[in-house]
Amino acid sequence: MSEHPKDRPAEPADPFQMMAAGVEGDPLFMLECIVEEYSRMGMGEEDILRLFDDPEFLATHGLSKLFGAEETHERVRGVLARCGVLRVSATVLPSRSPCERS
Repeated sequence: MSEHPKDRPAEPADPFQMMAAGVEGDPLFMLECIVEEYSRMGMGEEDILRLFDDPEFLATHGLSKLFGAEETHERVRGVLARCGVLRVSATVLPSRSPCERS
């Protein structure tokens, strides 16, 4: 077995490739945490569901394969119904000169 990348020094020729590995834990809890995290970044249901359907996203796609697409979509909707999606807007006002400030 090769040495884990975190345990060896970085080298100039090292490609710094991401490597996925399974972890123990409750898959349903993981799904809920992932959905909450993305919703707090402002991602809505459609965007989050795309991550679960895309094989390029190993964790979310793996959960979708585990639960099945229909149940995954149902659980994502349930988490979003409970916690919502963070929406933020900002308004930039024109700056005023020091003489205009009161």
